[in-house]
Amino acid sequence: MQRKDLWWILAYPLYQLIGTFRHEASHALFAVMQGARITKFVFWPAKGYWGYVSWEGPVTSLAVAAPYICDLLTFLVFFTLCMVIYTGKRRWIWLNGVVLGIISPLANSAYNYFRGLHNPNDVGKLLDAMNPVLVHGYFWWTMGLYLVGLVLVFTISRMAQS
Repeated sequence: MQRKDLWWILAYPLYQLIGTFRHEASHALFAVMQGARITKFVFWPAKGYWGYVSWEGPVTSLAVAAPYICDLLTFLVFFTLCMVIYTGKRRWIWLNGVVLGIISPLANSAYNYFRGLHNPNDVGKLLDAMNPVLVHGYFWWTMGLYLVGLVLVFTISRMAQS
């Protein structure tokens, strides 16, 4: 990590909106695929939430778990890209890939997992509906994977080597 990379912290509000959009769009997409109708789609802070989706119709736990499946897929794509691409003097392109594709899935999963242990959010609903060992195992495994990926991109990726 270079000192000038820290300036990107100022872009946090934009990263938060993009991450919240990805989270809520995952719910919406999986709900629609299961036959539900979306009645409300919000991806900015409102009603005490970062964002939310309301739907009518039948859905399974898959629609509730969708953002965390999307987090894993996002991580896998961006981790691969961030390990192999070299953007030369345009380090900001690579750094934005790290933030949006590795840090954002980690933050989303960790925030919702730890909050869900005490509040009825997505993770709380999953813990009620599914085998808790599987839910806890999935989150601990993916969060560990995201942390290892974060260390690897900053230590052995092509950009880190330059």
